[in-house]
Amino acid sequence: MLNQLQINEEIPKRLEKEEINDLPIIRFCGPVKFAETTESCQSFVRTLKSEKVLGFDIECKPNFKKGPNSPPALLQLATSTQAYLFRLYPVMKLGPLIEILEDPNIIKTGVALKDDLNNLQKIEPFSPEGFDDIAKIAQSLKIEQTGLRNLTAIFFKQRLSKSAQLSNWEKQPLSPSQINYAATDAWISHELYNIMKARLDLID
Repeated sequence: MLNQLQINEEIPKRLEKEEINDLPIIRFCGPVKFAETTESCQSFVRTLKSEKVLGFDIECKPNFKKGPNSPPALLQLATSTQAYLFRLYPVMKLGPLIEILEDPNIIKTGVALKDDLNNLQKIEPFSPEGFDDIAKIAQSLKIEQTGLRNLTAIFFKQRLSKSAQLSNWEKQPLSPSQINYAATDAWISHELYNIMKARLDLID
């Protein structure tokens, strides 16, 4: 549920790195569902098709050498109360997820969506619909910093940990810290979208 004080109170246009580093860490504390089989993927997609807004993100194994980036190993979708992680590696197929990715009636929201979608289309071609980049909403609100970590600090006065960002996302099984990191990124995108859209509606 949106906090009315957060919607109405004055927000900074930017925060210094030192200010963000002093904030407490925010973590997703709800249940995380992990799809590693076709059956579980189909089941989760059926559940998610009834949602209007989903936080969205992907994770790739970092490439520390020159050359093409690694393909996405994980795709994350989240509601306000649950996170869903879909393992893409080593099968490297989107399968039932395409139903979500192509549905114009389900908003998928996150940051740097163009890059994420380009990476996903290297796995399997699809026609993305219903994607809304948080960074563009931030720009409409005259916010100068549009990264997920900065926006989390601005709107929730908490710090998004990036400690697992450059870990091996092709590892099996993923560590608890990786799972929480992946779930939190998708969930915070969902929460930011709702509060930022509410603020935008007040302006309009």
